[in-house]
Amino acid sequence: MTTLNSLRLCLLAGLPPILSAVPNIVLLAAAADRLPDPLATHFAADGADGFTGRVPTMFVSAGLGLGLGVLFAAILVVGARTNARRADTPLDPIRSLVATAWGVGGFVGAIMMAGTIANLDAADPARVTLSGWAFAAAAVAGLLFAAAGWLAAPASPVTPGPAPAEPLALGRTERVSWSRRAVSPWMLLTGVIAVLMGVVVGFVAQPLTGVLLAFTGVLLAQLALLRVVVDQHGLTVGTGLLGWPRWRLRPGDITEVSADDISPVRYGGYGIRVIPGATAVVLRAGPGIVVTRRSGRRFVVSVDDAGTGAGVLAGVVERADRTRC
Repeated sequence: MTTLNSLRLCLLAGLPPILSAVPNIVLLAAAADRLPDPLATHFAADGADGFTGRVPTMFVSAGLGLGLGVLFAAILVVGARTNARRADTPLDPIRSLVATAWGVGGFVGAIMMAGTIANLDAADPARVTLSGWAFAAAAVAGLLFAAAGWLAAPASPVTPGPAPAEPLALGRTERVSWSRRAVSPWMLLTGVIAVLMGVVVGFVAQPLTGVLLAFTGVLLAQLALLRVVVDQHGLTVGTGLLGWPRWRLRPGDITEVSADDISPVRYGGYGIRVIPGATAVVLRAGPGIVVTRRSGRRFVVSVDDAGTGAGVLAGVVERADRTRC
């Protein structure tokens, strides 16, 4: 990706969230005499429960727009080397990123604008309410902006898929086994922190909130551990200490095996991803095994030494095909 193209894509992803804050900032400045100070800026089901001064609200709007813009531009820059689209996958990484940036920017900008409009001519900001229709309208605005972003972004370059793995030569009765473990340190750390926070919150403040937070932490920690096994039974992938969720692909259900450089962007992010045409278990960017099933759907798992694992699995599949013949 050239410098010019990188700059263009960063502007496409980063500029709309920044610009989405401008209408709200203009309204805050132009309608200063019609707005209470402070404004109602946070709303619960029964009305406003958070208030911010008019000028600080302008800075918050600008900071939120700028932060979102920088975040999405940075995500695109980090993933620039892996934004190519495989010919066999319908997911377009560049268009997806730009569409998400535009959609989030449109939604957040519309919500901020709706909050300011709700404060117009209010004598008491404590009585200001934000209708549920405002969120529905913001969601529609986000979807429209996302569609516009998809159309405005260039398509990701298409690259051919990885070559099939060289099968390991196996005799009819020969037994073989290959296994690797993978861990995502940041997911594991986040999960542990969430569990600890859940325990503290549960005992000190809200038990239900603490339980939900701790459960989320356990789930993250469970998904942060991965074991991949290839043997005469095919491919088995299990997560966590209990090995669940688990995926098992029999040799007879596999048509092709390859090793590839896995990009989380290409499969919609980290963790367990289910996208059109593929199921992916991605803990980090890097080597992984890609399996094509007889249904045409692919299964992808990120794991070290993927080339060896793919070769062993291809050998198991080839032997199963010979046996059936």
